[in-house]
Amino acid sequence: MRVAVAGASGFIGQATVAALLQAGHEVVGLSRGRRGRAERAGLTWREVDVGRGGPELAAAIAGCTAVVNLVGIKRPEREQSFAAAHVTTVEAIAAAMQTAGVRRLVHVSVAGPRAEPRDPGPYMASKRAGERTVMSSGTDWTILRPGPVAGPGDDFVRNLAATIRHAGVFPAPGGGRAPLMPVLVEDVALAVVAALERPAASGRSYDVVGPEILTLREVVQRVADALALPLTLVPCPAPLLAVAVTALEKLPDPLLTRAQLGLLSHGLVGDPGPAAAELGVVTRPLGPERIVALAAGVEPWLGLSLRLRRGDEDMFFRTCSQGLVHVAWLVPLAIALIWALGGLTEHVWYRMLAANLVLVPLCLATVRLPWAALWRPSRRALLQGVIAAIVLTAAGWVGSRVLFALTPEARVEVAAVYDWVTLLPAWAAALLLPLIAAAEEVVWRGAVAFAVASRVGPWWGASASAAAFALAHVSLGVPALVVAAAGAGFFWAWLGLKTRSLFAVLVCHVLWDACVAVLRLY
Repeated sequence: MRVAVAGASGFIGQATVAALLQAGHEVVGLSRGRRGRAERAGLTWREVDVGRGGPELAAAIAGCTAVVNLVGIKRPEREQSFAAAHVTTVEAIAAAMQTAGVRRLVHVSVAGPRAEPRDPGPYMASKRAGERTVMSSGTDWTILRPGPVAGPGDDFVRNLAATIRHAGVFPAPGGGRAPLMPVLVEDVALAVVAALERPAASGRSYDVVGPEILTLREVVQRVADALALPLTLVPCPAPLLAVAVTALEKLPDPLLTRAQLGLLSHGLVGDPGPAAAELGVVTRPLGPERIVALAAGVEPWLGLSLRLRRGDEDMFFRTCSQGLVHVAWLVPLAIALIWALGGLTEHVWYRMLAANLVLVPLCLATVRLPWAALWRPSRRALLQGVIAAIVLTAAGWVGSRVLFALTPEARVEVAAVYDWVTLLPAWAAALLLPLIAAAEEVVWRGAVAFAVASRVGPWWGASASAAAFALAHVSLGVPALVVAAAGAGFFWAWLGLKTRSLFAVLVCHVLWDACVAVLRLY
């Protein structure tokens, strides 16, 4: 059989072409451009605008036994609306088939919700209008309605994986209660081949859906579990999400479109029985192994992960778990020691130096962490520290403006902190500043942040570290410094947990201290 495939270069199209060739058929791939084309034995490409139809399309499908229509878009574009892609294209294909004398048509549409909504939206409305056009086309038609399709290069599992790797919170429209029946792209392709090879399928419509009915919440959780990433689903009203999705659609390859949001809000389900009985297509579930394979190489959305725990590197935190038992007495001891030293000397440098001479050896001896790995210098850690220092300096400047606006007396407190720099000769301050910063990384970021993160999670580790670091600064009697210690302490703990490096934190800490002390930016 010689089969023309409209949309052969697309996601489902590539799988369908492979299945047709595997079954021994010849394929004529129809596409507007060269994007996504792959040269294969038995495959001939014809460059034609299917939506415009006319003599060019009729000539492209001449000599074929059947046509498969896979043309579809997920968002309207400047040159193509939903109606043009899903209805006008069908009309053009039907007219070209009549001209070329081709009778057999397999049209791939989309499954729907259990109950059609009053306002299905322009995407679903155009899909259903396209089906009606197929049914009245005078061809020997078969309509296939797949559920959410998963496969290499999809925008279902791939986008879920990118979102989950980006952050540990997932906004679920309507609480994620909509039912879905995910189907593998290979099963959809097999359904196309089976429909073409079975004359009895003419004039019939089939749901091509997976064997499981899962809520959106369950699908998202299954992907998160397969990637070993903790996730919190937050119910979010669909209209509120629609505002954000409207902005996302402006991106070249958006994570979600309004059309897809509508499908995820109402659900995509069907009855797999007729396709199994009449086409012999028994669909397979979307299991963890397949999810892991499809998500391989998928980066976090925008290339930026807000996560501190990466899933595949939890073993790193497990190596820190035995340090937590010491935090219960280490933090109170450290704070008590700093307070006690305040009664012996008012010289802030001597106080910090004396406290760290006690605390650092104590931490290294009792808190079991991979200290060598945490302090290992590298170019990557150096660059991370420099970039983090720039970000922290900018954020600190903004924060200081807000603090001074709310509390004008904070300016006097900050000026007093600047005076500490003059308590020692410049050479001594330049020597002690990085040493004290390194000691603080050992105590507050290492012994506290990593130890707590190993048991209750990295965000709690960063928060505990920031709180303890701020309490340690209370004895200095400068409220503005306590606020700065809490903010900077959280940032440094976050940086350390994110990079798995105290060296990166030290670079950031020293550069920030130098900017504040020497340039007096705040």
